[in-house]
Formats: sequence, structure tokens, C-alpha cells
Amino acid sequence: MSTSEPTFIGSVASVTGGIVRVRLRDDTPTTLVMVGGESYRVGQVGAFFRVPMGYTQLYGICTQVGADAAPQQFQPQEMEGEGETGDHSKGFRWMTIVLFGESVGKVFERGVGQYPTVGDEVHLVTTADLKVVYGSGAEEGTIAVGGIAASTGIPARLNLAGLVSRHCAIVGSTGAGKSNLVAVLLEAIAAGEFPSARVLVVDPHGEYASALGSRASVFKVNPVEGQDEHSLWVPFWALPFDELREITLGGLPSGAEAAIREMVLDKKRDSATRLKNPPAPEAITADSPIPFSIKRLWFELDDFERRTFTKSGEGQTEQNRCPVEQPGDAGSLTPNRYPPASPGGGSPFLNGRKRNIARHLELMRSRLRDTNFGFLFNPGDGLSPDVNGNVDADLDALIGGWVGHDRPVTILDVSGSPSDVLPTVVGTMLHVIYDTLFWAADLPIGGRQQPLLVILEEAHRFLPEGGDTPAHRVLATIAKEGRKYGVGLVLVSQRPTELESSVVSQCGTMIALRVTNSSDRARVSAAFPDDLGGLADLLPALRTGEGLFLGEAVFIPSRVRILRAVNKPVGDDPKLPKAWQQEKRPDSALYSKAITNWRSQSTSAHLADGESQAVKGD
Repeated sequence: MSTSEPTFIGSVASVTGGIVRVRLRDDTPTTLVMVGGESYRVGQVGAFFRVPMGYTQLYGICTQVGADAAPQQFQPQEMEGEGETGDHSKGFRWMTIVLFGESVGKVFERGVGQYPTVGDEVHLVTTADLKVVYGSGAEEGTIAVGGIAASTGIPARLNLAGLVSRHCAIVGSTGAGKSNLVAVLLEAIAAGEFPSARVLVVDPHGEYASALGSRASVFKVNPVEGQDEHSLWVPFWALPFDELREITLGGLPSGAEAAIREMVLDKKRDSATRLKNPPAPEAITADSPIPFSIKRLWFELDDFERRTFTKSGEGQTEQNRCPVEQPGDAGSLTPNRYPPASPGGGSPFLNGRKRNIARHLELMRSRLRDTNFGFLFNPGDGLSPDVNGNVDADLDALIGGWVGHDRPVTILDVSGSPSDVLPTVVGTMLHVIYDTLFWAADLPIGGRQQPLLVILEEAHRFLPEGGDTPAHRVLATIAKEGRKYGVGLVLVSQRPTELESSVVSQCGTMIALRVTNSSDRARVSAAFPDDLGGLADLLPALRTGEGLFLGEAVFIPSRVRILRAVNKPVGDDPKLPKAWQQEKRPDSALYSKAITNWRSQSTSAHLADGESQAVKGD
């Protein structure tokens, strides 16, 4: 190599670990350089540069340009020189690059085995060099999601092993292209090269079913008849006791909570004896996913509160309990009626040992009757226990339906779930799936034999900083331990500052699209690997559909132009101004259908022929 080569742009001035300060040559009249008929810009943040070291070529990425990139000891000297010579450019001709890999011949490898020294040459990276770098990454087990922004014709690829086993975070402002990137990722996985793939998408907005079509199995709280959708059931008896108690009864006095926990434990032990493969009684706890009748539990709790007695105090025994005036029914949530207690202090007397949870029981009864919670308390497909706790199906059928079908992608559309219990519902689903794969161990369906990738949209809703919900706990566990059991995690969020920092720190891959908020950029910068936090300053200037890809799943840090999904997610931007340019407005009678959807908690409408025409404006 020689300084006469057109790619030569400067020399190494200082080296601190993998960070190299470069003094740019003074005799370059412009930052635009022509090499082999192609033009290159010198000093572009995010661009690649090469440091020849004999047979080895070191590669780095530019993170800073200008006076601030100069080593401290050089800055005063340069500024003094400006006043004497009148050359106002010398003090600013500095660049910082961060080393990320090296090549020997045509073989590129991440990481560096040796470091440059002061005076070593620094060269532009040409298209031929890029083909060496990215050609080494075009290997089996990768998927193309876009193109390298620095050069045309070079695909950007993600390594699936790194994506699944090291976790990933996708962040970006609203409208930056996160949903499109996820759709592109899912399309690439479902294209046919990975027929045994298992990808689970938690979709709070119901936007991905339209993008995947028949390549995904969709589970929805309120499925639409005639469409390829399945009912999403989350049986209440799969919830740990504390989560179930919180949803149904709210906060309880400690004594009442302990008593109810024992009642649930007794019912689960009784039901377990009738399971196909009953566990040992001593292994059962109130948290065990064993069916029992929650209606029977309510009935017995309510009956205890309502009882009246002919005697008070120690005389309140079963022999002195007042007879039931009007029998109730557990199945219909109808309480027993007892003779009312005497207001004058005589017989009948109130139950002196009652738990004073009448208000909590009214909440529980209301929740059990609420159709919005039907997916939880009245699951179909044989998962709803009768009053004796018997079920026709078990969790194996439920989980097999979720992740054991023949399609590579499963979409759990939770858009119809009540927002106040959404973290509990999602946490329960993931808890059931993760524990199943954990205990499957080395079975063919276990995570080690057939890994599972969980993609979580709106991750900040389920993983808030300092949160303590079922979703938060299980996701934190997956982030810390999932790699060992074949469960990977992709977090998608527009608010990285609201995400649990300890979980984000476990993400080996960071994909950052345009981020404009300064606090969000600071959080993203802190999460960048390989001393590349300086690239966060690029984030506000990224174009829509463009992102910085860094970490385990990408061969080298790259600025990528992401492909457009073949079928756009529903959550894509509205079609403006075309939608406002239609001469005929939609029929106002369709607002009636919107109200019907609202009341039925369904966003999918079955339109009559006339309504369809009205929507299209034909």
C-alpha cells in the first residue's frame, strides 16, 4: 500500500483499545474522492474504513468527524496554527473510527487480533472491500432483510442463531418502520427455507395477521367467522394463585388470602386425581396449572359470608346454622339465601367468623360474568372445568395448538383483551409456553431441539422499568435464562427509556431505526455494543425504513435500508393524501357497524355487498 493510492485518506494518530483517532491528509482538496469510477465521501459517520497491516486488513466504522475527534493534546496546537497560516481546515481534519473486524486474503472475521500503531495508513473501503466483508457473512442460516446503505447490491442479512440465542431489541419512533421490519423478518422466516421454524408473535394491535396470511396460525380473542382464525383461550386455572386472586378478588386481608389459597390447593389436589397423568399430591401447590371450578370456589366463599346462625359466639356450629331459604347454584353463580340476621341483636345471628370479603366476592362474580373475560373464565375447546373441576381437554392440546402446528409463525392477537389485565394474560401465556419447553428438556418438542423465537410488540407495555407483573417476570426470566433452553426474545418498542434496562442489557443485537427523542437516544446509545455508542447521533437523521444494525445477529455493524414487506401490516401509515382525494365519501351508515364492533369487542366487520361498495367509494 502507498500514500499515492486514491483510497488513502489519512494516518493513525492514536489508539485506545479498539478506538482509533485518524488525522486526515491535508492535500485532499475535497471530501469527494473518485476510485475506480465510483465516488466516495471521506469522513461520513457510519462509513467503513480500512487499516492495512501487512497481509491483514483491519476494518473500522466512523463514529465521529471534526475537531472533537482530535486527541486532546492536538487541539490547542492546531488552533494556534490556524491563526498563523490562515488555514482554517487543519484543526478539523480528524476522524474517530472503531475497529470491528479483520480480513486475511478474502476471508473476513469479526474481532481483531492486532491493533494499528501511530503512523499506519487509513484507506477508504471500496465496493470490492465491502464484498469481502459481507461475502463472509452470506452463509447458511441467515435471512436477508434489506440492503447495505453504503453500497448498492449488497444484501443485509441477519444470523438466526444470534437472533434467537442472544435476543434482540428493535427500537424506533412512531412511523420509523418497526412493524414493516418485523413483517419482513417474519416473511423471510416463513418463506419456506425453515419449514420447522417456531416463531410466536404477541400482537397487541392485531396488525400482523394481514401481513402473513396462510403462513401463520392466528389466535384471537374474538375470531371472525369465515376467516382463518382460532379462538384464543387462556384458562384461568393456568394462572399462578397471586395473579388469579388479583384479577378476581383484588387485594385481600392476609388471613382471608391464606384461607382462600388453601381452598384452591384442596380443589386442585382433588381435581388432579382425575387427570390422565396425575402428579404426586405433595408436588401440587396453589400455583400448579391444574383445573378446578372457580364458580364452585366463589359459591363456597359467598356461602360462608352469608350464613346465619340461631346462636352467637361459640354456639355457631353446623347444628345451629340456619337452613337455606332459597338454594343457589354454583354453575349460574346464584348464591344461597339464608334468613336475614336480626337487626335487634337477636336470632338469627351473622356468621361471627366470616372473612368480610363480600365486596371482593361481588367483584369476582362480576368478572366471571363479564363477556370480556370469557376467554379467561369460560374457555372453550374443553378447557372450561365443570362444577366438579373436570375438563375434557388439558394444557397439552392448548400449547400444541399454539406452537405445535405445521406453520412457522403463530400470532397471538390480544387486541381484544381488556387492557388492565393484558400483562397478566400475556404473562400467563408466555409462562405456560416457557415452562412447557423448559420441562420438555431434550424431547423433540423442547426448546433445545426446536427453538422458539418470541416477538413482543409494544414491549414497553409488558416490560416497564421497575414493573412487577406476570409478563414482566416471565420476560425477565426468558431474557436471562432463555438461551439455555432454546427460547429467544425480540423486543419491539417505540419508547426504549420505558423498557426494563436489565432486560435490554441482555439483548445481544440492537436494531435502531429513527429515534428523535433525546432521552430515548441516550438509552439506545448505552445499549449499543462494541463502543459504538457514538453512532446514536445518527438516529434522528435516518430515513424511514432505515436502521442501524449492531450485535450478534449481524456480521458487522451496518446501516441498512430495510425491504418493504410484501403485505403491509394493518398498522401501516394511512394512505394519505389518496384517501382524502376520493370524490365519494364512505357511507355514514357504517358508523352503526363501528358501534356494533365496539360493543362486541371486534374490529373485523362482515360487510354486506352494499356496504363494501360504500367503503370503496365506487
